[in-house]
Amino acid sequence: MERRVEVRVPLDPTRRDWPGLLGALARQLNDGRVYDRDLPGLARELEPVLEAYRRRARATGAPAMH
Repeated sequence: MERRVEVRVPLDPTRRDWPGLLGALARQLNDGRVYDRDLPGLARELEPVLEAYRRRARATGAPAMH
């Protein structure tokens, strides 16, 4: 008898998912639900995101971030 096990694989967020996910992250940061010890790692991951946004904004005329 063959057994099948279903394994769910998380999908990468789509463009429509990002505003909600980033909003949830902001709320968790504001509420103190992200440990202080996790902030340096979060900063390392956010910096390339901000750099990519700034490059894209300059190229496309999207709103600049300060």
